[in-house]
Amino acid sequence: MQGYTPDEKLRLQQLRELRRRWLKDQELSPREPMLPPQKMWPMEAFWSKFLRDKSPWKTMTKPYAIVGKKPRIFPGDTILETGEVIPPMKEFPHQHH
Repeated sequence: MQGYTPDEKLRLQQLRELRRRWLKDQELSPREPMLPPQKMWPMEAFWSKFLRDKSPWKTMTKPYAIVGKKPRIFPGDTILETGEVIPPMKEFPHQHH
């Protein structure tokens, strides 16, 4: 055998190029959507466009559930509002707790 004829070489080259093009067409670009766009209600469309822009004033959130911890009270402490002094704890010599 002597190898491929010029026609066969040309045919193989064309097939190779077609395969490469086909594979490249199978890749999705970031701009190419996989699914058709979903229809949105007007307000939903507005908010999705509005929030897409990542400006700080648009994405700022306020903490709604900040709970302050009350300071612990120990024997001998004075309550500021009433002036009451917390009495010492009772001793329980027969119990472990």
